[in-house]
Amino acid sequence: MAEISLTKWLDPALDYFARESGIPVDQYAAQQGGEGIAVGLEVATDFFTKGWLNKAIQAVAGIVANSYAVWGKNVPARLRRELLALGTHEIFRIADPKPSDIIEVRRSLEDFLSAAQRGDWNAALASILRSPAEIQAMVGVTLPPGPAPTPGPVTFAPTPPAVYPTEVPGGANSVNPVPGSKYTVRQEEAPKGTKSSGRYTVTG
Repeated sequence: MAEISLTKWLDPALDYFARESGIPVDQYAAQQGGEGIAVGLEVATDFFTKGWLNKAIQAVAGIVANSYAVWGKNVPARLRRELLALGTHEIFRIADPKPSDIIEVRRSLEDFLSAAQRGDWNAALASILRSPAEIQAMVGVTLPPGPAPTPGPVTFAPTPPAVYPTEVPGGANSVNPVPGSKYTVRQEEAPKGTKSSGRYTVTG
């Protein structure tokens, strides 16, 4: 039965460095490869998750890898070294978080619990899973702008009818008084036999 190994495929690439360091290539590749696999797992986890779920996945991976390396039955020595390197890397990342990690974990946990109490599972998932917009921002991809909205039909408000002064009884010689004015304009007929058609008297 072939020996199970996560890093044996790295032996040809790391053989030179193993010989220069004086460490057998299987041990050298197990250490370097285990660390590399742990970093790859972190990158994949950071790409799709955030907050407390991100740290929970790393913690579970570290605990499972270390536990299997220490207490697993009939585990090849090389695989034990690989798992120890992988698990220890993940555990140490949990034990020594960055300040920004602590803030993000606390905020995501509060948002998740609040959304779960409201029954808003979309908001709960949004607090621990990265949205497509966040992933695009991480990889530096900007989507092209959407199509411009199609203009709808143009409508015009109806023009109100024109309002003209109301004709005051009394014939064409009557003059409408200006509302609110303290003056009254009254047109009187001129005496018969004169050329004037009339005269105005202003009273106030």
